[in-house]
Amino acid sequence: MKSLRKAMFLLALGILLAGCSALSEEEGKGNLVRIDMQRVDKNGTKSEERILVEDDDLEVAQKAMGNTEWQPNTKPDMARVEDVLAIFFYKEDKNMPEALVQYQVWFEVDDSATIISNDEDENYGKLNPENAQILKNLFQVD
Repeated sequence: MKSLRKAMFLLALGILLAGCSALSEEEGKGNLVRIDMQRVDKNGTKSEERILVEDDDLEVAQKAMGNTEWQPNTKPDMARVEDVLAIFFYKEDKNMPEALVQYQVWFEVDDSATIISNDEDENYGKLNPENAQILKNLFQVD
């Protein structure tokens, strides 16, 4: 009887650990805690620096960026400077420094967005018009 209880306990523990592991993989980089963003004009001059820390804004940004179709092994060559430079701050562990991911964002004529990331698992990506508009509104780009 004791061995059956032990087996059931170990099985339940294994399922719990597997679930937690899968959850942390889905979250990817950790908990988004801040976004520093700057608009960039046609000459490459950065202006209008904003810091986003509100949970609602961070959640909206993370959901929109989660829909990016990444092509990790692409070497993009863009014809113009980005519209927005955004740095996402992810907190993985309270005892560790934040992980930073830099995104260059171009809002395209077809209402989509092109994104270049310094994260090697992402690199180059496209965002559909719906999610691009969400980012555009959040970053307050005309």
